[in-house]
Amino acid sequence: MTLTAVQRRALLESDANTGQLGAREPTCAALARQGLAVRYGRTGGYYLTQEGRRVRTELARVEPPAQESGATPAVAPGPEPEPVPEPGFAADDGHGTGTAAPRRAAEVASAWSGLLEIRRVLQDGDTTRPAPWERERLVHAVALALEAAGRPPSRRDAAGRPSVTGYAVAPSAQSGVAEVSWHSPAGDAADTAEAELTRCQGVLEAYGWQCTLHHDRRRRAFLLVSPRRA
Repeated sequence: MTLTAVQRRALLESDANTGQLGAREPTCAALARQGLAVRYGRTGGYYLTQEGRRVRTELARVEPPAQESGATPAVAPGPEPEPVPEPGFAADDGHGTGTAAPRRAAEVASAWSGLLEIRRVLQDGDTTRPAPWERERLVHAVALALEAAGRPPSRRDAAGRPSVTGYAVAPSAQSGVAEVSWHSPAGDAADTAEAELTRCQGVLEAYGWQCTLHHDRRRRAFLLVSPRRA
């Protein structure tokens, strides 16, 4: 396997815990073609595969220290082309006012596939529990799991009132916890909302999230969601 100086530097400078690459798109794409990195979905970042981590370890052992000023580098890195920007993907957390795009289902499926790949790569093939990437983006990760499972996201009108029945995900007051609630324009009965949240709970627990059902002072049900403890 032949790596350019830029590619070697990208491997060595990747995040020590998650393996996320910080290099430009062309460099990351080149590493992915060599099986050393994998991309999250259509629009996300690149992460080292197990082979990429192994190569990084080998490079850390043999890569010489930075050249002193005035020394000639062994390999001169060439200029990298500018990356081509792509539109970002955001899971529907149920607080939006827009409507789903025609290609939404395909985009969600692609993002979910990419998320499972992140789990597989970062956790030695284990896709049953959230990866570090998800723990840092709780609302996005929880909303993506629900949307990918076909649970409907709520929507709001211009005045901020629920206009479509469905879930809503928000950060909780507790650190490392997301809150899932159920909203309806008709103001569904408490037992209906609780039943829908129980269905959401089943989806989330199947993908490694720990959920507990609670009620506020008005007896409105909500879920507190956190990564399942190993």
